[in-house]
Amino acid sequence: MRIIFLIFFLAIITISAFAQKRNPKNKAVFLEDISWTAAKQLLTPDAIVVIPLGAGSKEHGPHLPLSTDFLQAEDCTSKLALERKVIITPTVNFGYYPAFIKYAGSTSLSYTTSSEMILQIVRTLSDYGPRRFYVINIGVSTTPTLATAAGILAQSGILLFYSDYDRPAFTKADKQIATEAFGGHADEIETSNILAIRPDLVDMTKAVNDTSAKGKRGPLTPVDMPGFAVTESGIIGYAALATKAKGVLSMKAFTKNVIAEIDSISNCALPQVKDRTNEYKVYEGEFTDTTGTKLTISQKNNTLFFVWNGRDLRNFYSLYRDAEDYFTSIPINILFVKNENGEVRKAWCQTSGKSFWVTRK
Repeated sequence: MRIIFLIFFLAIITISAFAQKRNPKNKAVFLEDISWTAAKQLLTPDAIVVIPLGAGSKEHGPHLPLSTDFLQAEDCTSKLALERKVIITPTVNFGYYPAFIKYAGSTSLSYTTSSEMILQIVRTLSDYGPRRFYVINIGVSTTPTLATAAGILAQSGILLFYSDYDRPAFTKADKQIATEAFGGHADEIETSNILAIRPDLVDMTKAVNDTSAKGKRGPLTPVDMPGFAVTESGIIGYAALATKAKGVLSMKAFTKNVIAEIDSISNCALPQVKDRTNEYKVYEGEFTDTTGTKLTISQKNNTLFFVWNGRDLRNFYSLYRDAEDYFTSIPINILFVKNENGEVRKAWCQTSGKSFWVTRK
């Protein structure tokens, strides 16, 4: 009887723990917590979708965890959830971080892959209705990739905005909190943030003030490499000056600025859709590969579609223009090749782990 009671008691604890995973006071909805039928009701043209972005594995000195960016993104997300009725996606924990790959454990996607990842996430979700997206961007090198994605999405009438540490509101907040002006990575502010979020993961005995990269540009390296910014610690700034109190203020200020920007995109005009109907006519037609398998390109409502190998997937997948003559979709990528007269006679395709050429009939 006692064993049955114990099992029942443990089950109740487990269920309660799961139920308390999110703050019951949250106004936001976490996409990962709901069913597809619930998502169908919430992903409307009026919805604002927030995408947290923070590296899950990137060096932040010898005193902070590789998940420092991820932890800051999650903390901002939890604070935001209490304040605004938005839809929050799972945190994206990989991105474009080329400056840190000489430090063990650091990861980075290529520029194109990083931009494309955000594009694919936004495009998939926008197909259900939403037209306004905001990225909680914990990073600097990721900002240009987001700008690239935002520019492409704008042509389809989709608004993508993101936090940027170089904007005055964010810069001013850090200056008001930091003791020293110089910093930028694993520094006084970031170390303070993690002291406030996860102090158990911080080793302040290894936090040093490192200015060795001051005035230098380019990728960081822990060993001497001519032409690169050498910093043995991986720190840029005064990490030893960090305190939990500064971190509390910093994360509060950062979240306040994020909320203000989210509020601003909830009322602003959406980008105007660019009409490409005439422009897309050059791509329409029938192509074949060396085996005679057909690729048919057609368009409808300012969008290109494809039929490959007799499979008509036009109700499932459209082709998105990512660059001049280059289109992507979930199952296939196509680069159209024009001749000197601007005519498309062939195209390079990549699908299902293989690539091949097709020629227009």
